[in-house]
Amino acid sequence: MYALNANMNRSRSDYYEGNYTPHMFTNGFDSGSSVNAWVEDPKKYLSDVSLYSISFQGARTTDSYNFEITASALKNTDDASDIRLFVATVMGKVVYPGSYNGMYEHHNVIIEQLAGNTGKSIKFIANVDYVDSFSWAMPSGWINSTELRWSENNLKVIAWVQNYGTKEILQAAEFNFK
Repeated sequence: MYALNANMNRSRSDYYEGNYTPHMFTNGFDSGSSVNAWVEDPKKYLSDVSLYSISFQGARTTDSYNFEITASALKNTDDASDIRLFVATVMGKVVYPGSYNGMYEHHNVIIEQLAGNTGKSIKFIANVDYVDSFSWAMPSGWINSTELRWSENNLKVIAWVQNYGTKEILQAAEFNFK
């Protein structure tokens, strides 16, 4: 699946400095390859309250997915902050029998980042909505692949607001087209 969007995958790998799989980052911090860390690290953030919100609306047509994202914050973005919005189309489950790393079932595979591989810089004004619209179609590499098995019913969009300098995730949300 790396080869279906090598530029995006290389960009994300370089940003997080995590050049192997399986490998997980939790809220911008390295959780490595330990299943125990994958379970425990997210628990550190369960009681955090975010100053940011993200919501979606949209629909799937025969040829495309059309949606709108609304993001807002309870405070103004500091001028020195590098806050970015990321929007990604994600396949909930992909079966790849020819996987080079021996993992044949993959979950939450990013297909494409719609706000660019490094996100879209945002300066929030307290309680003012930032709205962005997207229209997207499944890439032909996915449609024509004879190696991957997936269902369009498992497609979703994930958006997150991130402090690009610290890598901290400030808010995240997902939207399903069902």
